Amino acid sequence: MKYFRIYVISALAALSVPAAAQNLNPTVEVSRQYRGTMMDLDKPSVEMAVPDSIMKFNLQFDYSVFDSPFKGAYEFRPFIMDMDIAPAFPGEKTLYLRAGAGFTLHPTLDFVWSPVRNDKFRLSLYAMHRSYIGNYRSLGPDNTGGETEIVPDGTRFSGHDLLSEAGVDGSCDWETGILSFRAGYYGSALKDTVVNKAYDGVDIRFGIASKQRLESHFIYDVNLGYRFAEDKGQLSWMTERGYLSEHDLNLDVSLGGSFGSGHIVLADFGLDYASYGGDVFGSSAGNVSVTPHYLFRNSRWDVDLGVRLAFLFRENHAPYYPPMNMTGGQVVYPDVKIGFSVIERYMDLYLTAGGGPDINKYSSMLDSGHHISVFYNRCGEGPLLDNTVERVSASFGLKGNIASRFSYDLSAGYRNFGNAPMSSVTMVSAAGDEPGFVPGIVYTPYQMFYTRLDMFWRSQDFKFGGRLMYQASDVARRNAFAFTPSALSGYFSARYNWKERIFIGADCGFATSRHGELRTPEGEAAGSGLEVPGYADLGVSFEYAFTRKFSLWLRGGNLLNATIQTTPMYARSGIHFTAGICLNL
Repeated sequence: MKYFRIYVISALAALSVPAAAQNLNPTVEVSRQYRGTMMDLDKPSVEMAVPDSIMKFNLQFDYSVFDSPFKGAYEFRPFIMDMDIAPAFPGEKTLYLRAGAGFTLHPTLDFVWSPVRNDKFRLSLYAMHRSYIGNYRSLGPDNTGGETEIVPDGTRFSGHDLLSEAGVDGSCDWETGILSFRAGYYGSALKDTVVNKAYDGVDIRFGIASKQRLESHFIYDVNLGYRFAEDKGQLSWMTERGYLSEHDLNLDVSLGGSFGSGHIVLADFGLDYASYGGDVFGSSAGNVSVTPHYLFRNSRWDVDLGVRLAFLFRENHAPYYPPMNMTGGQVVYPDVKIGFSVIERYMDLYLTAGGGPDINKYSSMLDSGHHISVFYNRCGEGPLLDNTVERVSASFGLKGNIASRFSYDLSAGYRNFGNAPMSSVTMVSAAGDEPGFVPGIVYTPYQMFYTRLDMFWRSQDFKFGGRLMYQASDVARRNAFAFTPSALSGYFSARYNWKERIFIGADCGFATSRHGELRTPEGEAAGSGLEVPGYADLGVSFEYAFTRKFSLWLRGGNLLNATIQTTPMYARSGIHFTAGICLNL
């Protein structure tokens, strides 16, 4: 069965980042069928109550967490959809269209057309667009209640936040392997009272892999990706217009083979490289890793024992101060996954241990918060980009299902970072103006303990799912200017299906408050501590299916009119509604 993944991606605090405009690496990865990752800019969640036309593809749900260590905002934001369309009959053409708009204006478009589709070759054209055009709530520190909070100051300003993607992908497979490719455009544009910017990039991806990987004597999987992009922007109080050009290269190679029943040896090789130019950002950074694995699998055990060797390198070509990507790693990291089936097909225990560095490429930081600009962090001390170093992580969990209807995954874990980006707020002021406050990034070491529960219930007419997470960290002790992660956050969604004709859903994402301290451009404390209040984002949806190929849908979001700050000092307007159509031909 093909599956539908909802990834939970940690938020990045960035200037004027909307609730769900962050995140994200909205890319398309190619398999034998179309697989598209579509970022929803409308809210920090993708509800199970999306128009049920999507569910026609017989999709399942899976959750992941901690794809990025950036804990500047709301940690659970399942607003990225990985969609695998079920295979069609040979020669059948596929067209999928979902489009809508509303008030406040949230234009949305998802389009997939496969003009060529047969047993050996598939070619698809895809397009995605998400936008927000409307008012934003102006925010500022307020200490009238005795504790300084970042709350609305009663005024609003207009702006926009646009994200588009389009391209072509395809695959060609034969008896023992599969080749995949993709080429496309990715662009975003935004404007608010502080910055006016546009980011344009071209992506190319190529992959080749063996089939039946675990049963083959020779196993190979090679993926190569490249992006060239430019980010152009201008601050409201500056006459200069800055830019940053970027070359990103990513190579992942996995080679190995099996010997005996259930015994496999693999070696993974990775290269992550980024080079920057423009203004004073001339620099480059890279990460090379080698990870040998031994895998053993039978009816009860699933063991993957590996060790990761990672080497960071960097070069600064221009007098940027301070230089970027200076933090070094420890070279050796664990890479272990052990699973044991307590009750076959119904209950599993698992243990993981990992770690490693990340060069935090500019494009990947934009995936988490594309409001970052070439001017980011110029108002405060610290580099725009620095390496993340996760010294070690470990987790233990229990997952399974009851009667194949209720599935669960309960885990607890620990993470130790030698360096990681966090959100902050800096006080700035131009000559003769009142002080202003802008979000920024600080890099700091910290430790975290967490407990997480994922659950999902499915019956013929009703579906319910959600996740709940508690986190405890020492961020406040390590760096006063870094905002702590929300102690408690989660997301829940329910959908009722009446005779495959009417679909009604409700969802709610929430996070408790985060705490930090206001800093001056010189890196000093500017006064008392700051608090970003918690919130709950309640939404409802409705869809009426005229046929299995055509439906109308309506969604209402932020019905509690909450001030949702996934980025400190930034929040979109309140209640909104979006309506649209869905075609599945």
